[in-house]
Amino acid sequence: VISEQSLLSQFCPMSTPVVTNKWSGSFDCGTCRRKRLMGEEFSKKALERYRKNGGALKCKQCVAKSEQEEREKAQARKKQKEDTGNVSGSVSDERRKCAGSCGMMDLPQSSFNRNQWSKGDGKSRCRDCVEQAVKDEAAQQAKSKDDKIAAAKKKVEEAKATGDSAKIVAAESILAALEAERVTGLKPVKLNSGRGRSRGGRGPIRASGRGRGRP
Repeated sequence: VISEQSLLSQFCPMSTPVVTNKWSGSFDCGTCRRKRLMGEEFSKKALERYRKNGGALKCKQCVAKSEQEEREKAQARKKQKEDTGNVSGSVSDERRKCAGSCGMMDLPQSSFNRNQWSKGDGKSRCRDCVEQAVKDEAAQQAKSKDDKIAAAKKKVEEAKATGDSAKIVAAESILAALEAERVTGLKPVKLNSGRGRSRGGRGPIRASGRGRGRP
């Protein structure tokens, strides 16, 4: 006699353990030339643009590196102008307190990027705080994904302990969807069942009443 769980493990691929530590993606970075990267290595906008128009992708590491190099070049140019006395008239002599986590006082305009400086006094964050905030956000997003996957794995173990085939399939489906999102960068889409509706989204088709005799 073949048990239901045995049949499920043979014919339902979602009922087998999800092993993802050797997964690889299908994306390449056109800057650092790394191959077969997962979707999580790229921003959501970059992936959407790639799927729509094609072209080269740029991973998050390369984007962060380019932004850092650009900031360093901008700071070097401003410092050189200040040292030589060739300061543009557009640069203000105003000094501000950073509204970011460092809270440093009396910072010159060169300590802020253009976007932050335009926000006005009391709302501007210095370059270092902006950069740290970007890193913290990326780390938080990664941790959130890891926490969700860890919780999903725990649900799978709990479902297996019950021996309920339906619960096992449901739990492993959720885990597989989370792991697939990490690889492809696409979130799972829940489709509507469409029960009780006819084609075109209208209600159930009713009989026209033809052929019935008059009362």
